[in-house]
Amino acid sequence: MVFLVLDKHAFEEALKIRNVALWVGSNLLTKLNHGEMVANGMNVTRFNYPINPLNQLEIDDALETIKEHHPSENIWVQYANKP
Repeated sequence: MVFLVLDKHAFEEALKIRNVALWVGSNLLTKLNHGEMVANGMNVTRFNYPINPLNQLEIDDALETIKEHHPSENIWVQYANKP
């Protein structure tokens, strides 16, 4: 399973899920924290740019990238409510 996570609270929850590839924007995870997670065996990919959960174009672009890396897998996208 592949999961595009769009906010910090959902990211913290998603970290509890086993056997999932998490993808997050740079607004959710620092390079240092990402490196530590990967070193600890976690399957987390960090985009080098932020993803605004209210910007559908940014989400669509992120999904295209994820599809390139996980072509045969379902991609779950966090639904973000408008404030």
